[in-house]
Amino acid sequence: ALSTTPPWTPPTRSTMSTQVSNAQIATRSSSVRRSHRRSRRAMVCVSAATPGSANRTSVAAEFIGAILKFPPLWEAASKGAKEKMVKRAGELGIEWEAEVNQLRSAADLEQALKDATDPAVVEKMPAYYKTSFHAYPEGNLGWDPALEVEVAAKAVHAPVFSEDGKTLEKNGDEKLRAGYHRAQAEAMDFIDPDMRKKAKKVVDVGCSSGLSTRALVGAFPDAEQFVGIDLSNYFIAVANHVLDARSGDPNGYDRNKVRFQHGAGENLPFESDSQDLVSSCLTFHELPASAAQDVIREAYRVLKPGGCMSMMDMDPTAPAFQRIANNVFAFTAFKSTEPYLEQYAALDVQEVMRRAGFETVETRSSSPRHRTIVARKPAAAK
Repeated sequence: ALSTTPPWTPPTRSTMSTQVSNAQIATRSSSVRRSHRRSRRAMVCVSAATPGSANRTSVAAEFIGAILKFPPLWEAASKGAKEKMVKRAGELGIEWEAEVNQLRSAADLEQALKDATDPAVVEKMPAYYKTSFHAYPEGNLGWDPALEVEVAAKAVHAPVFSEDGKTLEKNGDEKLRAGYHRAQAEAMDFIDPDMRKKAKKVVDVGCSSGLSTRALVGAFPDAEQFVGIDLSNYFIAVANHVLDARSGDPNGYDRNKVRFQHGAGENLPFESDSQDLVSSCLTFHELPASAAQDVIREAYRVLKPGGCMSMMDMDPTAPAFQRIANNVFAFTAFKSTEPYLEQYAALDVQEVMRRAGFETVETRSSSPRHRTIVARKPAAAK
């Protein structure tokens, strides 16, 4: 599960302790509800600021995609993105190496990886996942991305709520996650005032190292079971380690309610009509369009009648996103870390949900750059 702006968009960690400014969000909510009805254009620039700019963006995106297939150019772009992220962490007072090394030395990583790995999942690993993500040649299938997720999230999301995209907040990541669950609660309550109370079995698709799962535990204190699912066995290994370390911590996990499992969102290890809520946080932009549609259909399958799917990710209609799309240099940095960015921007997620059988699809703003989409499976399932 990753996130938002150049230079990198990793999975996030946050708590519910930080409240999102309703004033900041309100100005975006009504426009998001209007914009989600518009048909998507075929490229990142969903609406052109000036005539012809969509075509220019399309040509630029194709050109960038082509040159980034040349290894030396990709390595240069991704190296620059990673260096910028580490520099930003330092500006925030985050000791990147110290925090990562502390985590690296706190567990028997190889045994943790062995315990986390499902050989059947490895055997059927989809090709789209075996590519580079977030300035890592190994993508999400390695120790560096798994161990650096938390510090990277703090760095990447520091400017999310700034108007100029440059002012940094050390708690930006916490505010982003709080914004998701505020918007999620608002949409769920609109659909059914009792929906959140009914959410006893919760699934976190694309849980990364457990960062999004931890926030779900805080958002649904009455839930009885949380299962985090991720295709990366490295992320699951770190998630299990952190779960053991924080179990019993008032601000952490309850080992009796939370577990992590190696698996794919397209093939969830649950019976049909068995779960109350399927959540996916900052994951959809990492999926090609075909995989995103499969994840939505699979969520529909496992949800109980009346159950809910919820996702949060970048909003392609947001002005902040469009500024990146229309800036060839910013887009090059972004594209070097997000191989499926155009496909995500072009996908009409709400319409895919409706075609899968969901009803009452609601969209809310969760930050100036992100949206939350909530949909209910009919009580009398189709």
